[in-house]
Amino acid sequence: MAGWSYTDAGLPSDPLQIESLLVSPDPPKPGSTVTLRINAVAVEAIEDGAYFDLVIKLGLVKLLQRRYDLFEELRGGGVDALKLSCDTSDGKGPIPKGRTVLTAVIDLPREIPRAKFMLNVRAFTVNDDDLAALDIKVDFQS
Repeated sequence: MAGWSYTDAGLPSDPLQIESLLVSPDPPKPGSTVTLRINAVAVEAIEDGAYFDLVIKLGLVKLLQRRYDLFEELRGGGVDALKLSCDTSDGKGPIPKGRTVLTAVIDLPREIPRAKFMLNVRAFTVNDDDLAALDIKVDFQS
């Protein structure tokens, strides 16, 4: 693994189909601001109330488990180092059917240990149905 990799862990029936994930800088470095660009296709409109769960693990140990309101994050109301935007929605209306780009900007702390991390992202619709899923591996050992 050269720094990071991802797996689309979603189903072919998910309303948000992930086409690619780009990371900048590549590979991510402790102390940097990382931009994740998710190119996707919304098979149907994604309504306010959608949410995602993020779990960050170091080996078998859960370091973080948190639920985020997708549209609250798009509106800029989040409280963490995560800044989320979407090229087809400002968070005030649905994400329309069609191609879309979700961008997450994350400030990584300098104190990240030299280790391999796993991020599991599971997104759900307002009706608690599967929306999308991603597994991201990041190796800070090099």
